[in-house]
Amino acid sequence: MIEIRLLRPARREFQADVYRPGVISLSRILWGSLGGGLLLFLIGVCSRLFQIGVLFPPLAATCFIGATCVYLRVARPKAVIVGHCVATIGGLVGCYLGTLMLGEARFVASVKLGLAVLLASAFMQVLDADHPPAAATAAIPAILPLPASGLVLPLHMAWGGVLAVVFAVAWNRVWFECPVPEEGGVKGWLRLPMGRLDSAGTVLCCTAALLMCFKVVNETVYGVGLGLMVLGLLVLGISHFFAARYVRRQEAPESPSACASPGQGQTPQGRNK
Repeated sequence: MIEIRLLRPARREFQADVYRPGVISLSRILWGSLGGGLLLFLIGVCSRLFQIGVLFPPLAATCFIGATCVYLRVARPKAVIVGHCVATIGGLVGCYLGTLMLGEARFVASVKLGLAVLLASAFMQVLDADHPPAAATAAIPAILPLPASGLVLPLHMAWGGVLAVVFAVAWNRVWFECPVPEEGGVKGWLRLPMGRLDSAGTVLCCTAALLMCFKVVNETVYGVGLGLMVLGLLVLGISHFFAARYVRRQEAPESPSACASPGQGQTPQGRNK
């Protein structure tokens, strides 16, 4: 059932059980909408100021999630930064394969779109970086001109992702801890609420984004930033492989009694024995 909350902004209104999709709250409408617009405005200003071309439509969706759906797993820094990068790669590879297979055939654009989203979806899932707006990142190279060369566009989109994360964290910390702590309350470097490798990768990507902002005044520093962004993305992208649980054969389904509370699933005679 949809819940409508007409309460003034207060810390209670920004807790996970009410600051989410499915709850229409005055606080979420005001703070989330203002935050989403402000985040994309700031990314646009930085892109123009530092001459770093990005794809704005998917970043607009990222800003919405970062301001209004921040408790969802797809809003994690890793999902945003890595997701946009690998989705861009998937989109570019999909476009290349579509042209290679069909040339200038009538439906080549449709084939490119399908391949782009297929590859982006696979890359994001393998790297534990599911981020729905990044699917749009993958599709855009098939239908629109690109704001940067294909060699650097994935890193530019990672830069845009970093900005979206940093601005969202600063905006949301007025009311609650952000990034939102993961299950188990793990703390990494700098007391960030994520694992050590995720913390390290995020810090590397943020440092790289700062160096990339020197593109207009010093191409060398910008180049170092690109290299550091690659390193940060690698650390973020592989971090989950070291802590994952690997399942190599079919598991037997749990029996009904395994989930039953004491006394459930037994006959009266069995309880009396």
